[in-house]
Amino acid sequence: MLKTKEFNYRQLSIEEIFELAISNDCFYMCYQPIVSSSNSQLIGFEALIRSQINDVRLRPDNLIPYLEKTGQIIELGSWILKQCLVDYKTLESYGLKDFTMSINISPVQIIDHDVTLEINDLMNELGICPKNIKLELTETALISDCNKISKTFDRLREMGIKIWLDDFGTGFASLGLLRQFKVNGIKIDKSFINNIATDNDDFTLCSAVIAMAQRLNLELIAEGVETPQQLQILNCLGCENIQGYLIDKPLTLRDVITKWAK
Repeated sequence: MLKTKEFNYRQLSIEEIFELAISNDCFYMCYQPIVSSSNSQLIGFEALIRSQINDVRLRPDNLIPYLEKTGQIIELGSWILKQCLVDYKTLESYGLKDFTMSINISPVQIIDHDVTLEINDLMNELGICPKNIKLELTETALISDCNKISKTFDRLREMGIKIWLDDFGTGFASLGLLRQFKVNGIKIDKSFINNIATDNDDFTLCSAVIAMAQRLNLELIAEGVETPQQLQILNCLGCENIQGYLIDKPLTLRDVITKWAK
């Protein structure tokens, strides 16, 4: 984490701050637990990139599009993949077993880079079982280069890696895309979970998504679960797994070990 008095960072443009973060390696990973909705048993973690310069935190939803635009997401994406898999092995060494690691990847890493070879080499080097690795892409990513993304998904599935669709309901996904790309699971976006207990439309939408996933034999995670009432509703609707502040916030590796490696 960069700490310097050589400049007034509050006078810099957002692009200059991003470049400063990149050139000084101001990145670290956090991991948010995913648990069973019925018994709170740990299922795995979602890896989330974080960046901070002094007391300024850079929002991933601003940073990632910038890196995709400049092409720098490929280099950072490679660092994320390796760091996540190394941390996975570290958690195993502390006694965590049979958990999954969900890693977000950009369509740029698929279209302009051979991410399958990279992941395969890392898993072989570290001795990680492919079935415990999930790659997450947003709905919008699927329409970037349908043909290449579909072929990459096929190779990843042959390796044993699962493909998940993140932020489901906020992009351009359709039943046709779910069938074409043969994803293994979907994550219901937090925006639909927020008011599931008070808004009939959100309740109906979540019910429909869960029923659809069950009919298509897709795994399911609800994101952004923050209240016991939301958890109770999701559990009753048949959503198997949840993620959110009700369970835990995104944690550094050290905090994951302290709180979850028992």
